[in-house]
Amino acid sequence: MRFTYTILFLSIFCVVKAQDHSICPDVNGAVDHPILEKYNNSCIVAYSESKFDAVTFPISKITSQEGAAQELTEEGKVINIIYGIENTQRATVLEVQKNYEQALVNGNFEIVYSAFGKKNISGFYKLQSVYKTFGDVKVLTQYQYIKPKSYFRFSMSSHNSNINNDDAYFVAKGKRDGKIYTVALFIHYNRTSWKGLTDNIFVSAQIVEQEDMETGQVTAASIDEKIKNEGKEVFHNILFDFGSDRLKQESFAIIETLAGYLKSNPTQKYFIVGHTDNVGSLASNQTLSEKRAITVLKTLTTTYGIPATQVSAHGVGQLSPLAINSTDDGRALNRRVEVVLQ
Repeated sequence: MRFTYTILFLSIFCVVKAQDHSICPDVNGAVDHPILEKYNNSCIVAYSESKFDAVTFPISKITSQEGAAQELTEEGKVINIIYGIENTQRATVLEVQKNYEQALVNGNFEIVYSAFGKKNISGFYKLQSVYKTFGDVKVLTQYQYIKPKSYFRFSMSSHNSNINNDDAYFVAKGKRDGKIYTVALFIHYNRTSWKGLTDNIFVSAQIVEQEDMETGQVTAASIDEKIKNEGKEVFHNILFDFGSDRLKQESFAIIETLAGYLKSNPTQKYFIVGHTDNVGSLASNQTLSEKRAITVLKTLTTTYGIPATQVSAHGVGQLSPLAINSTDDGRALNRRVEVVLQ
């Protein structure tokens, strides 16, 4: 009887140990994301999200500790997910990369940047050491939900036996269900000797969600009507990089429409007025809002031929809010550009 109990205890112990070193099931608290399907035999081993933040994605090869020459900064709701693939099918990193890319392309996403192989991603540098949200140990320990930290924190770490083809990275962007998504995936083959992790593939996903401002609904006629009735038009969809006066690409379509309105009213003069939320100091917000207004003005005059005598740029920082600044939605409303009839 004692021998039977011993066998039973050892069996239970082995099952528990196997569960401890298993990738699946998903970590408690994790949520599947609608634009990313799990790869075969994979589970979420780490998950975190924030209601509003800014993320910078490298979109060219990393050439120094300062990062890549080309970057893409997006702000909005941020979701960080690490998937673990129990690689019983012996998939390669390239196979996983191409499957994810094709799935996103099939969903009308654009691949903004794609690189295969460590040499093409970051050369002599580690992606995680420059852009730390991609698997840096200190960042992973701050995730809201994660498999035991002493174990899965090594999932994205490089090992001495790793080869060039063990890494892949790409960035994609697209729209779905009224939101604009920017997603970056870093895919890593794990050659660690840790039991349960060795030879598995881990995928670090960063997703930024933004509300689609329905830019197609803005017309010269709608701007004309708004200014006639209210003396101004408010643009929440002239967008800039976080903390910067650099225009996001999707803003140019709106400015082009505004230019069409201005050309149809050549005798009228207008103020271009920049506004911010209250994040940062009063002085810095004043400067930033003015720089953003000047950027819009320069785009109107240099790109679309609007006379410099027809428009003037001004910034009022956080001094004229449309909504309360204590909520994410309120701050989003306060970050805007207005065209005001002089």
